[in-house]
Amino acid sequence: MRVIFSISLLFTLLFSQVRVGEMQSITSSLDVQTLIASEDEIILATRGGLAFYNINSGEYQVFTKDHGLSDTDLNTVLKGPKGYIWLGSDGGVQIWDINQEKLADWFELDIEEVTKFVTYNNMVYGAIKQAGIWGIMEFIHSNDRIYYRDFYGRNDIEKIYDIVKFGDHLILSTDRGLLAGNPHDIHPLYWSNPFPEIQTSIIALDQRDDELAIVTSDAIYSVKLGGELIPLVTNEVEFNIIHTIAVAGPQNYTAVSDSVIYRIGNDKFEKQFSDAGYHFSSIFHYNSNILLGTSLGFALFDGNTFNHIAWSEPIVNSPDIIYLGQNKSMILASQKGISILEEQNWKNVSTVNYTLGLSTQIDLDYLNVSLGSSISELVENSDGSIYLGMEKSTSGGILLLDIKGSIQIRDLFISPRLLQDKSGKYPLFTINAMTFDKNNNLWVLSRNQESKPLSVHYENQWRNFSFEESGNLLSESMTAITEDNFNRIWLGSTSQLVMYKYSGDVFSPTNEVWISEEINTAALNSSVLDLNVSFDNRLWILTPAGLIYKDLQVSETNPVNQTGPKATNSEIYPYFPNVAFNNSSRIRFDPRGNIWITSQSGVHIVSENGEYWPDINGLNESNSFILSDDVKDVAFDGDEGLAYIATNKGVSVIKIPFAEKKKTYNSVIVFPSPFRIPSSKPMTVDGLKDNSSIKIMTLNGEVLRSIPNSEVQGYQAYWDGRDQSGQLVGTGVYLVAIYDKNGASSFEKVAVIRE
Repeated sequence: MRVIFSISLLFTLLFSQVRVGEMQSITSSLDVQTLIASEDEIILATRGGLAFYNINSGEYQVFTKDHGLSDTDLNTVLKGPKGYIWLGSDGGVQIWDINQEKLADWFELDIEEVTKFVTYNNMVYGAIKQAGIWGIMEFIHSNDRIYYRDFYGRNDIEKIYDIVKFGDHLILSTDRGLLAGNPHDIHPLYWSNPFPEIQTSIIALDQRDDELAIVTSDAIYSVKLGGELIPLVTNEVEFNIIHTIAVAGPQNYTAVSDSVIYRIGNDKFEKQFSDAGYHFSSIFHYNSNILLGTSLGFALFDGNTFNHIAWSEPIVNSPDIIYLGQNKSMILASQKGISILEEQNWKNVSTVNYTLGLSTQIDLDYLNVSLGSSISELVENSDGSIYLGMEKSTSGGILLLDIKGSIQIRDLFISPRLLQDKSGKYPLFTINAMTFDKNNNLWVLSRNQESKPLSVHYENQWRNFSFEESGNLLSESMTAITEDNFNRIWLGSTSQLVMYKYSGDVFSPTNEVWISEEINTAALNSSVLDLNVSFDNRLWILTPAGLIYKDLQVSETNPVNQTGPKATNSEIYPYFPNVAFNNSSRIRFDPRGNIWITSQSGVHIVSENGEYWPDINGLNESNSFILSDDVKDVAFDGDEGLAYIATNKGVSVIKIPFAEKKKTYNSVIVFPSPFRIPSSKPMTVDGLKDNSSIKIMTLNGEVLRSIPNSEVQGYQAYWDGRDQSGQLVGTGVYLVAIYDKNGASSFEKVAVIRE
């Protein structure tokens, strides 16, 4: 089947002409949680949004926050009354209008988790956890609107796994077994077990027409409406690994575990297909096929042939690291694998080996390496080689990659020169941080070499620094590393900063200096979470108490000139003192030197002179279209003025007013052209030099509107189609005169259509 919708191409087109502040999403819809079918369309709830696949044309479309969704990390989907698509996530209930392709409604209601929906008498019920209590939530349609009606909670339930309609009852699968009742007659507090003869835990259930299938640890049962409980098969050890069952017909079921498809009937329990790579999440009977949601797209299975369907997207949807390489390729990395966007195509390597029938639409290779629990750092050498630092990996500490063409492993550092196994068995290698110095030496902080946390590497040479060599300034608590503009190495620990300076060759230096420096936050917990040095040689230090800095100077014995920021009483007063930073928070710099700090409450931005952008709250879900508040990393495209914000739900890309300084007006773009007015969005002049001003003129040279440099946002100026008196101009062609701070000018034309 052919996928004719290109997500990467769409993303490029969307960002060819955008204004400062506008945001778009890069998500992966490959991780399918639930799928259903309706006529010729397959509807998928994925970790990257709502997706539709046309079984006839092969057209694939994904809807994210860019299209109005409030949350993209979806758990379950239902096609409910009037054709609305019901979506459940840990953030609430969303109702999607399939005809108008927009969000019809959104209910937060202190919802913490949604596991399943069911339609009952044209009403929708959800198995939902609200404010710590599990129960069922009731929604009704009235006057073409959707209303939340009530929530029926039970304090004695720890989890509701599923909800189905069977006759005039709803049946809940809970940690206490099955509970059933008529929601119109009896409050769920008084529901009881409809099958008390089942004494073991419920693993899965499904309903279709008048038949109910139940999986327990010792039997798979069939129940006809009004009939008796019939055990179809019993005492199979693999019952315990089943997590989903679907009714195809009378006593004809399909079930799945993470990796196996089973066919079930009367005295029949057959393994039909197995592949440890795909991780089946859900099943749905569609005509003569079985639809299977997987961790890598979905599949059609007719009982013999497994037809895998995937598309060109990143397999990494929750990156620990995001990085823009020297060739502008975007790299996403996590314990799941590595995804690289290059020339509008995604190439991937995964730590999972997908062995059977992999779709040709996805560029995916197997990476036979453990990437550990997370990726701690990514650094690039001058030759384009990529070094990945890993945490708690069984394979090694640092993975050296060549990403030109396919993604290739060049080396894996497990040598005792860097990482020694203390226990002698199954070591978990951990790299805390890495950086390159000006001489292209790679500096590494690790946890595996006892009393030698710091190492330096160049080609085939290694050196490990012991506590004793540093005068006992080094410690096992070292967590952050950076280099300053004087080629000195700075290390952060739970109690202090340490500076190291060498002369000559680092492997046989002529002189070495070790200096300790107090952190000076005046807080009880001043441990260093991250370090980074700005263009102006300012050492930025992130601590649990907030962000501070130290201005550095050339002196090796007194490297710090001053510490800040300071309050009016001259005491240190950190930036963002009320933000909960942690060990995963990072310090990054945009092209203009502004400081971006990641956190689980968004990303926080401050300039070196203490100005916040866009304000002190930074960017978060409540004030922007960022995919999630849980921000992992940030990278920047200085030429285009884009910030790539990696979150646990994908990447949000925002146009920022902090691009590299433009030296000419050669790249000026005026859009849209023609400019139709009146318009809710202004005309944009993009690619301006700093301190530019604009004049909108007739072709005869009459100035209609002047836009001073104080109204220009970085490299963009805006015009709303009005003259100096506030009146809309008429249809015609106008000159856009651009002036730099020295008076030099450039001219563009724009067509205006007044409607």
